[in-house]
Amino acid sequence: MAKPIYAGSYNNRSGGRWKTVFIIIILIQLGLVAAYLIWSKGKKDEPAAPGLPEPSAPTLSTMEPEIPGLAPPIVAVESTPEVVSAISDARAAMDAGQLLEAKKQLDTIVATSPNDEAIQLLGDVNIRLLKSSIPMPGKERYSIQPGDYLQKIAKKYNTTVALIKAMNGMQTDTIRAGAALMVYNGNFNIRVSKSRNTLDLLAGDKLFKRYSVGTGQFGKTPAVEFEIVDKIVEPTWTRFTDGAKIEYGDPENVLGTRWMKIVSEAHPEITGFGIHGTWEPNSIGKQSSAGCVRMLNKDVEELFDIVPRKTVVIISE
Repeated sequence: MAKPIYAGSYNNRSGGRWKTVFIIIILIQLGLVAAYLIWSKGKKDEPAAPGLPEPSAPTLSTMEPEIPGLAPPIVAVESTPEVVSAISDARAAMDAGQLLEAKKQLDTIVATSPNDEAIQLLGDVNIRLLKSSIPMPGKERYSIQPGDYLQKIAKKYNTTVALIKAMNGMQTDTIRAGAALMVYNGNFNIRVSKSRNTLDLLAGDKLFKRYSVGTGQFGKTPAVEFEIVDKIVEPTWTRFTDGAKIEYGDPENVLGTRWMKIVSEAHPEITGFGIHGTWEPNSIGKQSSAGCVRMLNKDVEELFDIVPRKTVVIISE
């Protein structure tokens, strides 16, 4: 006799099949979600296409080779309203004589969202602070000892006599034991960019002041590491064509008011280069020289008084 089929038997089997199908669909969906998450993470970790910056690209250029101990050069970026407002606050602080507050604000701007105005103002406030008796990073007070003289103190602190005199408002070289002097105990170095025609004076790895310069025509300025080995006030120029000595003050003398000779220990074959002034201000900001780095006379005089011999000068493309 056939076993009777109860109405509930079919419904139970049908419900079980639908439950299995439903679970399979859920598992497929979970698998698709997991696959998407893995794929999206892989896309996020991929490097940007060559030549295309990340959305939050840093303000420091990484196109030039890194030099040990030196940060990449600072490249000006487009200003935002917040940066414009911050620069206005820093300028107001400078006008009010609050130089340390202005420096603090400008250091922050230049480190995060630099523009040309902020870079210029930072240089101005740093020079004003440096050549004053106002304390600032790198400055310290020195008690003059018996037998001291300015050249000896300058050598001890790797600075210049001219800077010591400017910082202390001195008109002569006379000093006396027991008196106190403000001295700069920092570490200046120089970086020149041929493509931008700029000279950056760095205090350690931080921008201290930027100058516009002229560099060699057709890339003649060697892109290597140099060191300042000699400094001359009102230099004589040796003409290339015939070796004639052209004295300072002669219209043919192209060296301006100051000359700083630079040599490369790694490339002793590279000779005859230096940082100097110019009587042709229109040549600044261009590749216009025979190979040297030329500056406005007022700028090279300022730099000359700040940096001592043995200062590192790195020239890059």
